[in-house]
Formats: sequence, structure tokens, C-alpha cells
Amino acid sequence: MPSLLIVEDEAKLLRLLARAFEDQAQWQVRCVDSAESGLDSANESCPDVVLTDLRLPGMSGLDLMAALKKTESPPKVVVMTAYATVGSAVEALRSGAVDYLIKPFPNEELMHVMGRIENEIRLATENAALRERLEVYEGPSGLVGSSEAMAKLRRLIAKAAPTQSTVLIRGESGTGKELIARAIHEASGRSALPLVRVNCGAIPENLLESELFGHVKGAFTGATERRVGRFEMAGEGTLFLDEISELPPPLQVKLLRVLQEREYEPVGSSQTKMTRARIIAASNRNLEEATQNGKFREDLFYRLNVVNLVAPPLREHLEDLEDLVEHFVRRVARREGFPLKAATPEFLAALRKWRWPGNVRELENTIEAALIMGEGDSLESNDLPGYIRAGFGQDLSRGVTDSTSVGEIDLAHATLDDVERHLLMKALHESGGNQSEAARRLGITRRTLGYRREKYGI
Repeated sequence: MPSLLIVEDEAKLLRLLARAFEDQAQWQVRCVDSAESGLDSANESCPDVVLTDLRLPGMSGLDLMAALKKTESPPKVVVMTAYATVGSAVEALRSGAVDYLIKPFPNEELMHVMGRIENEIRLATENAALRERLEVYEGPSGLVGSSEAMAKLRRLIAKAAPTQSTVLIRGESGTGKELIARAIHEASGRSALPLVRVNCGAIPENLLESELFGHVKGAFTGATERRVGRFEMAGEGTLFLDEISELPPPLQVKLLRVLQEREYEPVGSSQTKMTRARIIAASNRNLEEATQNGKFREDLFYRLNVVNLVAPPLREHLEDLEDLVEHFVRRVARREGFPLKAATPEFLAALRKWRWPGNVRELENTIEAALIMGEGDSLESNDLPGYIRAGFGQDLSRGVTDSTSVGEIDLAHATLDDVERHLLMKALHESGGNQSEAARRLGITRRTLGYRREKYGI
């Protein structure tokens, strides 16, 4: 939870404020009754936010703000003031306060302001952690490989990143479309702002609109408080819409409006909000075909398809395989505290024979499993799953919707994982890639199917 320091000399109001945040249970709260005590407390505990009155005995709220700026980790400051001193609130904003409240203010107004700040803190923390992870594990861009396919992709990212244009990233599952979106964001002028991700295929249809646009209190049964949507969270940063082909038709219309007019309404609200977020969308399906079949709006497709980037499947840049293996070995070893292992020529040769229907994600999962289960000082071919060693379904160049990708399985040499993976690919092939139908054929839920696909890199 973020930490909050409240500075207020009026004892009754101080108790009311403390009680309000106790009911919310979303902040770690400390209360003091003077600016001098507030400064001591801030130096000791480094709060994320300070909520302070402007008129205090001794040191004023403005003096406290100036002193807080000099601390090691300056907090965000929200000021409280009475009607008679609104001018002081304006002065506080000019001095760096993020917002102000005019006394007496309703509890809802206080929680709205603090809720917005809480979202900003959370997103800043998540993005800082993401940037650190990319620097430690993957380098600044996160894109590994020196092949011509990867060099071309980097050149296109470098051209697209500084612009304001909408980007559509296309490619098979597991090719790193989210990583490309991150690289675009990090190379853009918005890199210090939030990168917010929405997986349009993973959120139930009846909740997706609220997830994107937010909702007001009482908008529907269970909406007990206002919710901030992903567009508002993104602010002037980047919003990444993954699996855009799964967006339901009613929401396709609303997204089209956002792209055209840069405005939307939260669920249950008549208030129009503006957005300046950059949109990056991704799809592993043929959107042209989806428009012809009436499953995806043609006008929305053209609005999204301003800058078109294609993530190459791993089988088209196998010359990067050795670099990718070393990259994943280092990443998993560092994360789990494992010793580094070198891949033997036999190990790499077995990997090169496989066609990688799950692409780089499947390779990453394979390397992680080999590091965990392997017993030697190096990565040996015996550390690989049976279906890769035996070469099941090597001709996977056309993906799981092609019959050649399914092949037959040698039960004499197959493990339980091999069989399960084979059945998943067979069901996806027979259902033409329709995940709901494949899940029905297997007698499992669509969510379970997604988990299993993730596990086997399909």
C-alpha cells in the first residue's frame, strides 16, 4: 500500500481524516498536528503523499512544501485550504502541489483525488520495475538477435517510435508482440509516462468496457465505487491493446470513436472524457479475413493499421536461436539463482530441427524447463522434452491450423506432457484455430485452454 502523511492542527478534522482512510484500507496513514512534526516524520518514513493544511501554527503548509522538496524522496503534496485562502492554494499548485481541496470538502471528493494519485503511484512503480527488468535481463530494447529479420524490425521500430501514429503489430502467438510494443514505448517521447496493457481476449466481454473506459458508482449491480479505466490510467502515455481481434462488435464501435474523436464516456456516465494516449494494438489473427467475414469492422481496421509491424516467427530467423538460448539461460539463472549452463552442440542441433509453433515463448519455456530438470553441468539434448527429441510434427511452418503441424505421436517414447500438447494442437487444428471450440472439444474451459497453451508455448 502507498503511504500517506496527514498534517492538520485541528484535532477533530485530523481524526475524521484518519478514520476515512481506515475505512478505505488502501493507504498506510500517519497523522501529525504540525508542519515541524510532519517534516520530521517525512524524513523518517519517506511517505508517498503528504496531505497538509496550508494554515498551520509555526511553519506553514507552504514552508513545509518547500522543505519536503529538499528531502531525499520528495512526496506528492495535496493541500487543504478554506474558501478565504483559495489564492494560497493556487500558490501551492505553482510551488508543486499536485492538487488541492477546499474546506469543507465531502469524503467522496477526497477519495477521488487520492484514488487518482494512488493509480499514478502504482503505474509509476510498475513501469519503473518494468524498465529495470528490461535493463537487467534484456537490454534497453529487449529484442534479441542479429539476423536480418530482427535488424529490419529494429529499424522499423526506430522509425515508428518518435511519431504519434497508431501502431498495429501482427504476428503469431509467442513472437514477442508485447515486447515490440514496450520497445516502441521506451523509444518514444512518452517513455517516462505509463505503458498500460489490456488483453482483450482475457477479460470477460461484460467487464471489458468498464476495464477500458472505467465506470461511475452505481453504473451497474456491484459497482459500489468509481473505477478508473485503462484509458485514464494511460494518461498521455501508451495503451497497448493485445488480441484486438477479440474485441466485441459494440466495443469496436466505441474504440473507433476514441481513435477518431479522442473522446469516450465511462460506463454509466454522461460526462465526456478526452484521451491523449497513444494506441498500439496487436493481433495474431488475419484481420483482413476477419473484416471480410464481418467479425471485425473494416473502418476500425484501417484506423488501427496506420503503422504496420510484423513480428517474425522464430522459424524465419533460426540464426538467432543460439543468442536466444544464451539470453534465456542468463535470465532464468539470474532470476532463480541457478548456475549458468552452456548449451552443447547436440542440444542446439535438436532445437534447430524443431519448427517452434509457439515461437520464442515456446523456446523460453523449453530452456527454463531444461535448466530446472537437467542434472548435468551443461544443457544436453536429453534435457529436452520428448516431442522435440523425437521430432514430432517437425513441419510446423504453417501453424496449428494446418494439418501438417499436428502430426502423429509415438506413444512408446512420449511423456504425459507430450500427449497433452499433441491433443491441444489437434483440437486447435480441428477447430480451425477457434479457442472456444477447441476448449469445448477437449472438455475444458477457455481459460484452462489458455493456461495450457501458455505452458506449452502453443
